[in-house]
Amino acid sequence: MTDPEAGAEPAAKAGLFDLRRILALLFAVYGTVLTVMGATVTSQSDLDRAGGVNVNLWVGVGMLLGAAAFAGWAALRPIRLPPGPAHPEGADGPDGPDPAGPDPR
Repeated sequence: MTDPEAGAEPAAKAGLFDLRRILALLFAVYGTVLTVMGATVTSQSDLDRAGGVNVNLWVGVGMLLGAAAFAGWAALRPIRLPPGPAHPEGADGPDGPDPAGPDPR
């Protein structure tokens, strides 16, 4: 099998502000806090109020799994920008030079 993009110039990645990475980080932080709280600080009265379920522990584990899913998705399918310069030489906008001329300032 040949890769159609093999030998082509690699496209730039736009991963710094990828929403999936930001969500993965937030889910991981909150999930870690909830998991630790659920595993260490949950009292019997907390369990009685929640119907015998350690809610903090299970929600924390779920958030950690969600963080892993978002991080895996962002790693396996990164956002790629199309190749080419962002601002071509001599173009003031997407349609070419400004017909009114250069800015007098």
